[in-house]
Amino acid sequence: MRLFWGILAAVIVSTGSGALAVIAGPETTTDSAVLVPHRAVYEITLADKSQAVSVSAVRGRMVFEITGSPCEGYTQNMRMITRTTDERGKSSLSDIRSSTWEQGNGHRLRFSSSQYLDQQLQEVVAGAATRVRKAQRIRVEITKPGAATLELPGDALFPTQHSLALIRAARAGKRNLNVRVFDGSEQGQGFYRTYSYIGTKVPAVVAGAKPGKVRKARESRKNMIRLGLARMPSWPVAVSYFNGEGNSDDSAPSYELSFRLYPNGVSRDLLINYGTFSVRGRLSQIKYLHTGPCRHKRKH
Repeated sequence: MRLFWGILAAVIVSTGSGALAVIAGPETTTDSAVLVPHRAVYEITLADKSQAVSVSAVRGRMVFEITGSPCEGYTQNMRMITRTTDERGKSSLSDIRSSTWEQGNGHRLRFSSSQYLDQQLQEVVAGAATRVRKAQRIRVEITKPGAATLELPGDALFPTQHSLALIRAARAGKRNLNVRVFDGSEQGQGFYRTYSYIGTKVPAVVAGAKPGKVRKARESRKNMIRLGLARMPSWPVAVSYFNGEGNSDDSAPSYELSFRLYPNGVSRDLLINYGTFSVRGRLSQIKYLHTGPCRHKRKH
């Protein structure tokens, strides 16, 4: 189960291979796509019990962190711990950990992940991907669980590239973004074809709350201020992930993800649909991390 190997990387979205701006504070009003270094905590719960198959409860927490800059590359770390209870009342504890480092120009990617079930290690994956043949292909070298080498289409985006692509598309008023994505998940053996829908821009400030909803609107704004998101617009985004060359016309997605995307790369109101059940991720805490300006390029 791929639970979130990228959404926040997913939401870290994007295309570009050009220089990326990193700002010092949580809010931005610039037109360029940015990813603000931050550490976010999400509370995970079962979305709809009536729609769940063989699952009666899901509860847990996910911590996502992105650091770095265009010159030193971007590092993403994620850990999600969830306790799932089935319809018979039997529970299991899942612990998923992942880490990626991506070169600022999107040329190289290092990835590693591990999965534990009831504190027993189930899977370890590690490897690296490099664009070759003038970026026409991506060479993937897997070191764990066993040595393997494969090549993938060169137009696949790495996690940070995908995040920035989403932000740029949203800012440009585009409604769709359909791209391949490689992030090292699924044992590093392939890529996902993604189909994204970007909804209408939601203004930063909503005036004229209806009677009876003033208190709710005030509480919501207070929460957005606490999270450093009140002064920014956002976009509702839905992304469908298909294995390899699968598409929405001839196969079902591996999973679907929807969230509220902000121009600084932060996301909230996560909903991950696995087909047989869905989970929500509520952004409960966030800490913005500061990164100094690029003074020189680091070699890797």
